[in-house]
Amino acid sequence: MNQSAILRRFCLVWLALLSAGCASNQPLPDSMAAAAQRQLETVILDTRAEAAAIRNEMAATRIAAAKKEAELQELRRQVAELRQARAEQQQAFDAQQTELMTTRAERDQLVQAKAEVQAQLAELPQLRQTAVEASVQTRMKELESSMATLTTELEQVKKDLARLQNESDTKSRTSAKAGKTPRSP
Repeated sequence: MNQSAILRRFCLVWLALLSAGCASNQPLPDSMAAAAQRQLETVILDTRAEAAAIRNEMAATRIAAAKKEAELQELRRQVAELRQARAEQQQAFDAQQTELMTTRAERDQLVQAKAEVQAQLAELPQLRQTAVEASVQTRMKELESSMATLTTELEQVKKDLARLQNESDTKSRTSAKAGKTPRSP
């Protein structure tokens, strides 16, 4: 029974008693008084039982409310932890995104450097050929210069030899005329 039904019964009993008491000044017969007394005791016992049931229900409701409050506090704590974890994950994600962007930029730079190196490698045989040709031309100029120097020196040696031979011939003729034998140089 709910509280309003108990209250209605209690009010009806009191109205009945008051109206009976006010309607007549005569005392109730003992049989009626005993019946009313029993009915009143029954209503009081029912009311007390209902009040005890309501108190038990209220206690159970308070216990359930306390449990729900504890669950609510636990859920709030869990929500706070989840928000914190989400914020940390977001920071880690942002850091990874930054690292990924940096790595991509480095990769792009390496790809560009690789392309430049490959272009230089493609030009390398031509550069080698040019270097070899330049080296050969330089060597040829050095050889030509050496040959010119050697030719000049050879001409000088030939002139010196011819002069020496002329001098030697002149001395031997003069010594033959004088009767001396020429000395070998």
